Amino acid sequence: MKKTVSYNIKKGLVILGMGVLALAFIGCEKDNAKPGTNPDNPHNPDNPNPQQKHNVELVYGKNPNTQWQNISMDTLYKYNSEPTVDTIFMVPEMPGQFSTHSTTGLETIATKLRERHNINPNKIFGKGDLELKYSSIENNPEIVRFFADTLRHHVIFNNNSK
Repeated sequence: MKKTVSYNIKKGLVILGMGVLALAFIGCEKDNAKPGTNPDNPHNPDNPNPQQKHNVELVYGKNPNTQWQNISMDTLYKYNSEPTVDTIFMVPEMPGQFSTHSTTGLETIATKLRERHNINPNKIFGKGDLELKYSSIENNPEIVRFFADTLRHHVIFNNNSK
């Protein structure tokens, strides 16, 4: 009779141990998620399908009615707040669209584009070639620095219009 009781106790302990191990494995499966992370979040590094970052190009026109006004502040704020947008580029429709502007005209455009760039100076830039009339900038090198250094346009000087 003692053999039967000890056999039943051993059998019960083995079954109990297997149950505890099963629960331990089930608990470990849930521990894979890091605390405070949401696996469905597209920006979570553990997400197998994260959304790719991309750039946005906003074109401003050559016509005085569509130059800087064509890139609204609301549009820039919207793209700036999107975490999947890496860089926002303000692109001139034509490289020579400012080549006939006076110094005053370029200062006005630079002021409006600076307002847009300042929404996020680390995310909003210019892109592409930009031709400026030499006589419009020779006494105001700040305009060139703004377009070339701040907005990162490749500035070309139109020497024919001196």
